[in-house]
Amino acid sequence: MSLRLLPIVLVFFCATKSVPRTTLDAEPPRIASAFFGLDNAMPGIARLICFQAPGKDGMPVTFSRRIAGNIDPSAFTVQTVSGEVRRPICATLRPAHAAAKRHTVLLIGEFGNSNANAPASVEVTGDLMLEGGENARGLKAPVTPLRSGPTLVLALQLDAGSIKNNCPIETQRIVIAVWSGGVEPRSGSDATQHLTGYDLKTSQGRATPFALSDINDRDNYVYLCLRDNAIAYELSFAAGILVDPNGDLNPRTTVPVSVQR
Repeated sequence: MSLRLLPIVLVFFCATKSVPRTTLDAEPPRIASAFFGLDNAMPGIARLICFQAPGKDGMPVTFSRRIAGNIDPSAFTVQTVSGEVRRPICATLRPAHAAAKRHTVLLIGEFGNSNANAPASVEVTGDLMLEGGENARGLKAPVTPLRSGPTLVLALQLDAGSIKNNCPIETQRIVIAVWSGGVEPRSGSDATQHLTGYDLKTSQGRATPFALSDINDRDNYVYLCLRDNAIAYELSFAAGILVDPNGDLNPRTTVPVSVQR
């Protein structure tokens, strides 16, 4: 091979390096959450991912498997409490489109109003390919109401060297906390409270991350940086520290942790 081509090959290899599978990949795929995040309130900056987004509804739909193929908005059907059928005008992995993310599809459109005829359910009625080769067609889930606060919906533990991350160099393992919607500290809270709000049950007892990464980027993922190699099996977060884009406070929330296979 020509040395001139070697950098190109290396870049291609790094760009296509697969994310390790976890124990969650051995389970049947499901919709982990469909979250009515914003009602007629998508911000102007959302025009960067969907030109018609400003002023529309936003609904993150999180799957237990990463999305593997292209996303067609017509593959999703939203049904309101009155039985009306609505379909998104846009469906995108952004802003959570990094290789180690890709569980969450953001639906944008008009899905009903929180005070009258709110969205009740989401179903995949078209083709949507997931990692592992499964088709998400037929998966369905209830919609979390607008006024409900964000909750943890998935947690994945991976070796720090297996994914791109900005954790400190001494990090051994990372737990990827996946929320139902984007989160940030509430007014009066801060980064320290966000850090100490996480509580892990591990093979070596209770633990908290020593640092957080992948924050302040408008998506629903937070990377918990861990110094040791303990196996985590449950993640909890304290109530009243974070808010979603609608300003709703998180309740206390707990999810099992899926570990690298």
